[in-house]
Amino acid sequence: MSTNLDNIMTATNLPNGNYIPIDLNLINNPQYETLSIEAMMLHALYTMRMTCSIYNAQKDGSWLDETGLPFIYFSNEEAAALLRVSERKVTNLKNNLIEADLIQVARHGLKNYRIYVANPKAPEKNSVVRLAFKNYTSTKSLKTVEKESKEQLPELSTVDREAESASSNAQNLLTSTQKNLAKQNTRATRVTTTLPEPTASTQDMSLIDGLSARYAHLLPEQAFQRFLPFCNGNYQKARWFVDTIFKAKYASTQQYIQAGLPAEAEVLTFEHNEYFKADIGDAIAKAIEQMYRFKTVKNPEGFFYAFMKGFFTEKTRQYLVDHYQLTAELQQTLSCVQLIIQQKNTRSKPLKTQKVAKKVS
Repeated sequence: MSTNLDNIMTATNLPNGNYIPIDLNLINNPQYETLSIEAMMLHALYTMRMTCSIYNAQKDGSWLDETGLPFIYFSNEEAAALLRVSERKVTNLKNNLIEADLIQVARHGLKNYRIYVANPKAPEKNSVVRLAFKNYTSTKSLKTVEKESKEQLPELSTVDREAESASSNAQNLLTSTQKNLAKQNTRATRVTTTLPEPTASTQDMSLIDGLSARYAHLLPEQAFQRFLPFCNGNYQKARWFVDTIFKAKYASTQQYIQAGLPAEAEVLTFEHNEYFKADIGDAIAKAIEQMYRFKTVKNPEGFFYAFMKGFFTEKTRQYLVDHYQLTAELQQTLSCVQLIIQQKNTRSKPLKTQKVAKKVS
């Protein structure tokens, strides 16, 4: 039989590691029989991200909470894009995983949510295993070794051995984190040459990548691409841009709260006010153009903060006007915000006048 499939799978090109691992206990354990395949896929995504947190925790102690437990950040927006479903659907899937004691979500700060991921439980011994995973066995013959060390380390390979069932105890499959850690230990004990330490620029780029991943649920990739070229690979500069953006957002939010808008209003959040994410990249580009191209700004740091604060204030006002009925109460809130801005500008002008007078004298 002929086939027109491209890159058809054969014995010579079997895939190696390009799969999302779904724990077979989710299928075999009757405790999880109500979980949909989408919920299983979401748990698999969380598991992959969790291995990254654990790996980084082993290296530098990051991604650990106050009690030393690893956690992840994984926004509903990111999960929805990967699973090709709506964010509301992701919320429902998360609730299913919470009810099954497979994840726990804890609020961290004003906007972030830490996710703790649990391993699925193996089925009871008397349970009928639906997917026994007996379809591959070892084909290599083992040679006996007369003088074998008693302290010989177990093989790291997860492919060349027989798996009797899908339970974690029987399979003993290593996660990607365990494989990396095992390889690190192997290199440390068997390799005699000293590995070159990463350079400062490499470390900074890794930290910048981590910074981008950490705030991906709030700041789109486009926003990072606007200011990263001006950081010259320096993590501290990239961190300053991110911190200044959130400081400006906080200051703008306080103006609306002071004007009477409830602090829990959805319009003030990145998750619900789509104008923030949609337009922040262009706003950063305009600010940087003034700061670096035209070179008309004497205080770039202060200018960027004020520019971003004005951006968040305007986008909040625009969202309120576009999505809410312009009642007398809302009109008063918007007027109060405008008054707060005018009063602040009025207070700052005398200070500038005094500075000019000192220079002239």
